[in-house]
Amino acid sequence: MPATRTGAVTALLATADAILAENFDGGGPLTPAGRVRGAAYALRIALEAAVDATLAAEEAGLGTISMRAKLLCLRHYAGPALAHRVNALWNRLSEACKYHHDEMGPRHAQVHTWRAAVGTLVAELGAAKVVVASPQQAGT
Repeated sequence: MPATRTGAVTALLATADAILAENFDGGGPLTPAGRVRGAAYALRIALEAAVDATLAAEEAGLGTISMRAKLLCLRHYAGPALAHRVNALWNRLSEACKYHHDEMGPRHAQVHTWRAAVGTLVAELGAAKVVVASPQQAGT
């Protein structure tokens, strides 16, 4: 992972940790639910930055496509098992970032669990071996 992306991911993970800390003072009226949702945003953006770094998005011409499309491409670059775990967590974080008036939103403990999972996945993406062979069609 390039140094600038590594620094950004590290800063975003630190931001999520700070927001989730019991003694966090955001300098304004921030509810516990708002803190949890803010931490989920930071975690999702950190995961997106790690995916971009793994795909080398700018160099591969993937910088302008959606994150969902990048997650599909990740299967080829990082392998199907890792790509599936990243996709599943990204979907959970995306859902947690949205406000639904009829739902409670994520719990503090749940976001702490996601924080640990994002840290693990970021490390695995940083160590992922890039697959260079083109995928082959079955049966040909």
